Amino acid sequence: MAAVFCGFIAVILVVESRGLQVWAERLEVGPLRTVALRVTSSWRRAMQPLGLESFRETAITDLARVRWSDDAAQTAESETAEAAHPAQTPLQPVLPQPPAADLKAPLVASVPRSTRLPAINAPTPGRPRVIALTGDSMMTVGLSAVLLRETANRQDLHVVKAYRSGTGLARPEVFDWMRQYPAMLASEHPDIVIVALGANDGQGFVENGEVLAFGTDKWIEVYRRRLASFLELISAGGAQVIWIGLPPMKMENYNRRMEEINRIVYTVVNGHPKATWWNPAPYIGDEMGAFREFLTTSDGRTLRIRASDGIHISDEGASLLIPVLLHWLDQQTPSPVTPTNRAAAAVITPSALNARRGISR
Repeated sequence: MAAVFCGFIAVILVVESRGLQVWAERLEVGPLRTVALRVTSSWRRAMQPLGLESFRETAITDLARVRWSDDAAQTAESETAEAAHPAQTPLQPVLPQPPAADLKAPLVASVPRSTRLPAINAPTPGRPRVIALTGDSMMTVGLSAVLLRETANRQDLHVVKAYRSGTGLARPEVFDWMRQYPAMLASEHPDIVIVALGANDGQGFVENGEVLAFGTDKWIEVYRRRLASFLELISAGGAQVIWIGLPPMKMENYNRRMEEINRIVYTVVNGHPKATWWNPAPYIGDEMGAFREFLTTSDGRTLRIRASDGIHISDEGASLLIPVLLHWLDQQTPSPVTPTNRAAAAVITPSALNARRGISR
């Protein structure tokens, strides 16, 4: 058994030399990543003369052709290469126009606890409203599952999955949203984009060869620029963007980083004409908007509204947010989103929602 296990490890080290380097690249910027990247890069160079890497790349390409790969851009490129029309070229990323958001506005001291969803654009007659769900595991876990379940039989809504766990805007060398998002959409043209992103961005990164520590002025400047570009990309074609803020987190140090991300995102989103930042804390937080893991219904049932990791929202927690979004989607107000009317649309309040669900706080 030991010999078999050692043989398995040896095969992995030889065949997956590129995979090991990718693993090292995804580590948070710091001493561990520096050492791991140096070791794995050296090992990959040593293995390249064997020519095994080409077999690995071929296998990955073949898997992408059957849509096994979770790299949307790679899958799209593979499908395009196999298209019947030889004149077609591989998928190219959509390059947004210069950011419309004000990148010079001072960061807010704290995000507002009370937020409203905007007046919603009227649906296009004769077709369902197209909604893209975008983000990291904050969207993947809880939110998307409940929203997809609640809209499964709705003929007036068409939901597009455009999310990927373990991603963010801080590390485009690991997952490039500017390249992947257009591939995820394929031929879809969303009317509304609901975003939950940023839980993995509380880390340093490298920009033009310079290591930027999280929260420094230069880090904030670069991150704001990336946010603004991403907003331009996802709002292209007139899509309304609802950016769900990061909820309060259980671990104090992590929560402080997420509060910083929220401040930056709110400042950028609030300066964009097609986007609105929405705070989930009043619906799933405690009376002060802080982290809350459980709540009790009026009939004495206890609901876990946050996952046991103290980060993600459970299905029960998502069930406190999704009715608000569905109520908003059902509004037929034909007003466009503008800075003057972005707070004008009435939405169901947390207290009314909880009363409707029989929840005591």
